[in-house]
Amino acid sequence: MLRKLRPNEIDEASHLAYSLSKSSITNSYPLRDSQEEFFKRYKRSLYEPDDEILGYFIANDLIAVTYLNVLKKESYISTNGFFIKSNIETVITEFLKYLRENYSGYEINIGLTKENKVSINSLLGHGFEIIGSDIDQRLEIEDFKPSQMKNKIVKIDETNYEDFATFHDYYAGDIYWNSSRIKEVMDKWLIYAFYSENKIKASIAAKLNVKTELEIYALLIDEDLEGTDVESDLITATIKEGFEKGELEDVVFFIESNDHNARAYSEKLGFKVYSNYICLEIKL
Repeated sequence: MLRKLRPNEIDEASHLAYSLSKSSITNSYPLRDSQEEFFKRYKRSLYEPDDEILGYFIANDLIAVTYLNVLKKESYISTNGFFIKSNIETVITEFLKYLRENYSGYEINIGLTKENKVSINSLLGHGFEIIGSDIDQRLEIEDFKPSQMKNKIVKIDETNYEDFATFHDYYAGDIYWNSSRIKEVMDKWLIYAFYSENKIKASIAAKLNVKTELEIYALLIDEDLEGTDVESDLITATIKEGFEKGELEDVVFFIESNDHNARAYSEKLGFKVYSNYICLEIKL
């Protein structure tokens, strides 16, 4: 039976999620390192009026848990954890039935580790499509090898934000973090750009998810500049500012699985492969 979890079941859900997160075969995104992290995130759902935590029970045993991050204005749902211990096909069938009954017209995104093949194949069989296949890279402060900064990199603030917005939305206007949403929480973002002939030709936008973690959400560059060290200089400028804030410990940077150029310059900067990410989507 699939149903919403009660407040007194959050601890059990956290335990199940953490136990399944230990193996890439059953893990999902976002990645977490401890049961405490799961508990804190799941507990927050009690104070988020639109979010839901669903559990699937056989008799009294909890065998699956998923957190729905619901954005009603956008008719959009992303899962903040998607864990199934057993009976995967049955659970996913009931999960989709619940979504169709309660969120008709919504777009659903689920992030899984690439090795979680049983869940991926089941979701594909139910009409999901793979919209992203990425390498999840991580950089720790002691491994950072900055570039030589051969290019003039410009910080983006309120005075030149419209330049960035035009460029960013041209290449990435369809992602969640478009220029309008970034501007709403500018204090959490580090943004830099490379100009040529008074126009932005490349940009980077990175967000401080927490005080100790910076995630690069968008590194965009005109095709004729690829492989010119501009990417490395943009990343270097961004990370240096992050480190100057004093508490940054690591940087997250997803790249497309087949982007060998990005992997090459990332490796030179000190990034290491941490995991592999698959994003699946369906419109209900």
